Amino acid sequence: MTQNLYVGADLFRILEATTADEIPLKVAETLGVIQSTNFYERAEAIADEVAEKRPDMIGLQEVSLIRVQSPGDYFYGNPQNAETVLYDYLQILMDALARHGLHYRVASVVDNADVEMPAFAGLDGRGNPQFDDVRLSDRDVILARKNIRTDNPLSANYQVNLQIAVAGVNIPFTRGYTMVDADVRGKRYRFVNTHLEVYGEGAINAIQALQAQELIGILSSESLPVVLVGDFNSSPVDPVDPLTGAVPPYAQLTWAGFLDAWVMDGTTDPGFTCCQDEDLRNPASALSMRIDHILFRSDLNLLPVTPAFRVDAETVGDEEDDRTPSGLWPSDHAGVFARLTFPVGHKGHSKQNKVKH
Repeated sequence: MTQNLYVGADLFRILEATTADEIPLKVAETLGVIQSTNFYERAEAIADEVAEKRPDMIGLQEVSLIRVQSPGDYFYGNPQNAETVLYDYLQILMDALARHGLHYRVASVVDNADVEMPAFAGLDGRGNPQFDDVRLSDRDVILARKNIRTDNPLSANYQVNLQIAVAGVNIPFTRGYTMVDADVRGKRYRFVNTHLEVYGEGAINAIQALQAQELIGILSSESLPVVLVGDFNSSPVDPVDPLTGAVPPYAQLTWAGFLDAWVMDGTTDPGFTCCQDEDLRNPASALSMRIDHILFRSDLNLLPVTPAFRVDAETVGDEEDDRTPSGLWPSDHAGVFARLTFPVGHKGHSKQNKVKH
């Protein structure tokens, strides 16, 4: 399974700040939306999805860790990072899984962007503005079922990342990938999880394409069968960027020999995974793009695709019944679940092996 947890608000709202004085107001507004989209409640709905499908391996994106410091010291040079935990999405989800009787463990984590900014916290008794510091740390995480043995974890950030200018201040938004070897039903696989930069224009698309190119290069020498999941921010219909010539990640990955579980399933369902409204309260699903994928490459990938490749794939968290009691969608992204059966090499021969992701 792959699932983007969704931080809970549109972080690009902060880009609307045109002066430094506006940043604390935008940060406070964004934090308010995050609180209203209640990840505690949404985590229960995501745990419901996992309980129904019971995947062997799960790739999670936007596994946020939000910390605060009150009063903040941002305007005094930020000598101390905010450390008081407000929301730890990983721990919240793990607790929800445990309440559902599910036994998963963290197999690998990559720490991505770590950004701290001031937030307006109201006025004191004299009418002076007060500020807290809010720190957002972004992570991608691999979970494994308790009975699945994993080892050889590798996590890293991409060499090229987006720099976001907010009221003249450059903020790096780092992304990365994480991977492990997993023993599933007697066969080893390399399981990889990533979250690439968003689709945009010009330089942003070039950054996204370079991240995909870097990941493909890393996996090109991998001898194990590879299952690659994540939020790629790239759909099968994305064109080559007319300004930069950047080839979108989905096209790069399929050209590099990765098979798309959704396509292999043969379904006529469009499989849209993005995106619900920011507040997650849209009554009907607003999903209109397929940018979250489960891709795989056998170690016998030069063989033609035959009936030996059997795939069942479906989206999760995108039906009205999947919403929380208060009417929230589990995430702004649907998750994707796949059951894969494909030939893999074993002591010079091939055999079929089934993996659920």
